Amino acid sequence: MTNGKLRDTPDEGWAWIILASVAIINMSVLPIQQLFGFIFRNRLSELEISTTQTSLIIHLNSTIMCSMGLISGPMMRRLSWRCAAYLGSVIIVAGILFTAIADSLLTFIIAYCFLIGVGQGIIYPATSLSLNTYFREKRKIAMAISVTLTGLGPIIMPLFIVKLLDNHGTTGTLIILAGISTHAFIGASLLRSFRKEETTDVVLQKLSVETSSTIANDDNVKNDSKDKLTVAVTNDTVNHNNAKGPRNYLKQLDSTKEDTASEELMLFLKSEEPREEKMKMKRSVVSKCAKGLDLDLLRDSHYLIAVLGMSISFTSELNFNMMIPIILSDWATLEKEAVAQVISVQGIADIVGRLCIPIIAHKAGWTSRYMYLISLVGSSLARILLLAFKDTYGAILALSVLFGLAKGTKAVFQSLVIPDCVPLERLPAASGLLMVANGILSITLGPLIGLVHDLTGSYVYALHFTSALSLTCVALWLTETFCRS
Repeated sequence: MTNGKLRDTPDEGWAWIILASVAIINMSVLPIQQLFGFIFRNRLSELEISTTQTSLIIHLNSTIMCSMGLISGPMMRRLSWRCAAYLGSVIIVAGILFTAIADSLLTFIIAYCFLIGVGQGIIYPATSLSLNTYFREKRKIAMAISVTLTGLGPIIMPLFIVKLLDNHGTTGTLIILAGISTHAFIGASLLRSFRKEETTDVVLQKLSVETSSTIANDDNVKNDSKDKLTVAVTNDTVNHNNAKGPRNYLKQLDSTKEDTASEELMLFLKSEEPREEKMKMKRSVVSKCAKGLDLDLLRDSHYLIAVLGMSISFTSELNFNMMIPIILSDWATLEKEAVAQVISVQGIADIVGRLCIPIIAHKAGWTSRYMYLISLVGSSLARILLLAFKDTYGAILALSVLFGLAKGTKAVFQSLVIPDCVPLERLPAASGLLMVANGILSITLGPLIGLVHDLTGSYVYALHFTSALSLTCVALWLTETFCRS
């Protein structure tokens, strides 16, 4: 529609195309991260990279991706979703290709951590914001469908990658994955900004012109005032110099002193002007940064506790999900095909969790925070049981179902906790600050999990430490709820 009428309607029409485009992008670029341990296990062994260094790689990638949250708010205001998705996709494809030829820890960090991390940090805010903008009432259902389609990757890809690794090795597999990632360009092409009114840009241009004119007029007024002041001072000086006779001698003397004082005052004021301007510029820069990043959000204790809990649990769950193929191979001594089957079963349960549990939660009226906590308790319980039944393949398959359900539930509701905390217009900045917190805690706590393994020589204490981190979020949020009530 035109003439200022609504172009797009939330929860219908193009919103479903946006949902499909987000799913295409995620399915294209996520496999290398979802199956990190499965793809790179042999490469990491060949390069003699320790568990601590592996954790460093995982969490450095996460930190770089999340650090992009600092610019995600301003970036989303300057770039369209489509442009951001194109840019992120190009960088990710380049990163995967570079990772294929990485032959040292340094090149691995540059390729996987830096390039892929930057690409993901650009592309994910665009897809998240587009989905949350186009869906309002049906946001939970849309998010469930999106992450369900994204979850198809861990079901199909493990068995596919086993064949690729057997036939083409790690390098060939990564080149093929880079080709698969180029399909993200299709999804990016379908993204379109949500426009309420066609005349919005025209109104903004008019406001910009009016503001510029006002500023120009203010400057002219200031300049005129300065000119008048200078003329007045000059005229006074001339009049005093023209004074004649002895009667005016004392007056002339006083006038000379006044003129000298006036000149000194003018010089002093002129010398102070640059300092004041510099101070104003500094305050202006700081205020602009604070406004651009919406740092006022940090005054909201409810938002702060939500971010802290999510960042801690993000670190622990990310480390476990990416390391589980290595854990099953090295600790549970499963063959490559058996590990692929376990990951596929977990992927199926993940899909069920993403699709069914949000519908149940919607019908029951359970909040996103409540469901997020349930997912953390479920994954922690599954890790504890894995320690007891690691030698039984059937038990591992059963536990993979619990892992999958918890992972799928978390995948849906972690995207809804922050939108439930802040208004939609503050969502880009709120999500950006969450990404920054994720990055800081990921690089701080993540390598400690690998260090625990290397110091103890066992995955037992590393898994306990991982569960303790996840349950820290549960304790924080329950304590806040108790204090508020």
